[in-house]
Amino acid sequence: MDGIIPIEHETNCCSAANNSLLLSSSGPDIPNLTVSGKIRAFITIFLFFISMLLNGSFLLKLQKTKKGNKRTTCHTRMQVLLKNLMLANLLETLLIMPLDAVWNLTVQWHAGDLLCRILSFLKLFSMYAVAFIVVVISLDRCLAITMPLTRKRQLNLGKHMLASVWLISIIFAAPQVKIKNRLDGSFSQCSTHGSFSAWWQLTLYNLFTFSCLFILPLLLMLICNTIIIRTMTHGTKKLQLNCTRNVMPQARLKTLKMTVAFATLYIICWTPYYVIGIWYWFEPEMISKVSDPVNHFFYLFGLLNPCLDPVIYRYFSM
Repeated sequence: MDGIIPIEHETNCCSAANNSLLLSSSGPDIPNLTVSGKIRAFITIFLFFISMLLNGSFLLKLQKTKKGNKRTTCHTRMQVLLKNLMLANLLETLLIMPLDAVWNLTVQWHAGDLLCRILSFLKLFSMYAVAFIVVVISLDRCLAITMPLTRKRQLNLGKHMLASVWLISIIFAAPQVKIKNRLDGSFSQCSTHGSFSAWWQLTLYNLFTFSCLFILPLLLMLICNTIIIRTMTHGTKKLQLNCTRNVMPQARLKTLKMTVAFATLYIICWTPYYVIGIWYWFEPEMISKVSDPVNHFFYLFGLLNPCLDPVIYRYFSM
């Protein structure tokens, strides 16, 4: 997200963009490139290639599977959901990882004001899209076992939910074009400095972003996946409600397990990142208590999410 923890009171170290450059002894206003910052940049580049390879290859595999096989309605709908998730992962990979690596290496923002606004919008847009699509997958599987619908209604509902995800992601990320700007001073940065007339406005915006990116998706995932797990625990009868044509219940069970795995991975990867943000809100001085490598690790841990989603798909599709 745009970030939760201010590092120079204008930029954020918990940002997907990322301004995680820690202050050095050279002065309170000028950040220097640290050893941990270099390590973070190189790991980010490595994760970029891994994520591109895995998500790209499995996106192609899903496309070939769609053309080569006839599937039941529930399989077709799940394939569409998975394609959108892999596509969102690719967007997140392309829009966040290279920029984060370059920004950490150059320390300053050299891309100008226009790109500051556009790239900030695209980064947040991709993060919203990934979070919301994981929610849609959980919701879709939950509805499939609790509210049986006709095949046509199933497909229409899936299409409407996905269209809503992309549209809402655009709307929620749009303020970045207005509030982000290039800040010139002792060094140049892309920040929200000067965009809010009062501290509570920035706090309210960050709270809204945090809630939409993590709290709301977290609650929805927990509710949907609790229902799914209870269904899997109590038997397989409900698993056959929406799939006919002799589809084996075991295949349906794998799909549900994969859904739970996607949601669990998202929660595990991003929770540390957001916990640091919450901690800062209640205790701003924590910025000096958490070491530079730890801050970088929490952010990099979140970047594992798009890299591991294809691995989960591969595991459950074997």
